[in-house]
Amino acid sequence: MIDRMRQKIRLRIHPLLWLVACSAVWTGYFIEFFTLFVLVLIHEMGHVAAARSYGWRIRAVELLPFGGVAQTEEWGTVPAKEEVVVALAGPFQHVAMILISLLFYGTGWWTREWTEYFIHGNVMIACFNLLPIYPLDGGRVMQAGLSFLFPFRICIDLTLWVSSFLSLVLAAAALFWFKQGILIHLFLIALFLLYSNLRALKQRHYQFLRFLLSRTRSRISSKPVKKMTVHGKAELKVVVQMLYKERYHILEVTDRTGKVIGFLPEETLLSRFLHPRFYTCTVEELF
Repeated sequence: MIDRMRQKIRLRIHPLLWLVACSAVWTGYFIEFFTLFVLVLIHEMGHVAAARSYGWRIRAVELLPFGGVAQTEEWGTVPAKEEVVVALAGPFQHVAMILISLLFYGTGWWTREWTEYFIHGNVMIACFNLLPIYPLDGGRVMQAGLSFLFPFRICIDLTLWVSSFLSLVLAAAALFWFKQGILIHLFLIALFLLYSNLRALKQRHYQFLRFLLSRTRSRISSKPVKKMTVHGKAELKVVVQMLYKERYHILEVTDRTGKVIGFLPEETLLSRFLHPRFYTCTVEELF
């Protein structure tokens, strides 16, 4: 835990943020951009602090115009409670900054105009990040919530497909919804979110495999128990897709007549499935 807390984190600037920076300098809005940059940095540091408090391993942080992305292997492999806390730690920083800005205004250190601008920036970044679009904070909270309702394999698909659709809606809104005309920055961000989700859809098999591997290394037996009835002829690669992230599973195996032929703990199912020799076998072959 201590070694992870001392681990250095690389900070990266996404090309999209550089594009916004160039646009801000060109149009004379450098002070506003710098304020945005600081807000985004503090937002992301909130995520990092919360993640490190749980012992997460963070390789790097990439800053984007709307927030940032912490590159870590823990998403999707740790308890949903941790994921929600880490995801909401970013938006929570904006609540704290708004309260501080009101304090500065009350003491006369800040003008009313600057305080209003500062609060507006915080509200915009916080609200945008709470949209239910992966990999925004709201999308991660959505996935954590869905993990209580659906098997995790379905949870991944639902999160990414919903996020892809909402990214398209956001892009359309940037083009046609606002009276100011086309919001090119919002449109580019929406395209980035759409690209991120389409790429994640192609790689969702690896995300699910990482989820299964993580369960062989963690104390899943401490989770609430869920008994699943499966047919003995069911293939292991089908059964593992029925696993819930927030449950520990006991398999009740039946034959063609519905008679129970045995019980199988989740640890045995996973250890056999992740072994190349058993990948295509059926549940009854494990007895």
